[in-house]
Amino acid sequence: MADSPSETFRRWAAANVSGDAEAWASVVDDGFTYVHSRSNLETKPEMVEAFKNGRRYGGWDIQEMTERTYPGCAILNGIAYLQPSRADAPRLDLRFTATLVPAGDGWQLAAMQTTRLQD
Repeated sequence: MADSPSETFRRWAAANVSGDAEAWASVVDDGFTYVHSRSNLETKPEMVEAFKNGRRYGGWDIQEMTERTYPGCAILNGIAYLQPSRADAPRLDLRFTATLVPAGDGWQLAAMQTTRLQD
């Protein structure tokens, strides 16, 4: 059975923590863009290269997530705690929006944006 958009997103988050570039790339559309909480933009090729070069996250803990499905896309909104891999780095409390598109019998992430929550 194919993953739901939310399940696909959870697989993406897990691949961010494991640093598994192949697993990460399998759930991301070729045109994927990520606008990080500091406003920098990364594309799928840039992020795959970063994972191949050792990028890892210490944790991607999804606290809340809602899913809305429309013809041709799904939109997820939620809150997550992102722990950078450096032990001394503070946890980032984020609100996220992810857009997923149908791919085969499942879903792939097409766009992701995170915004830091206020203290």
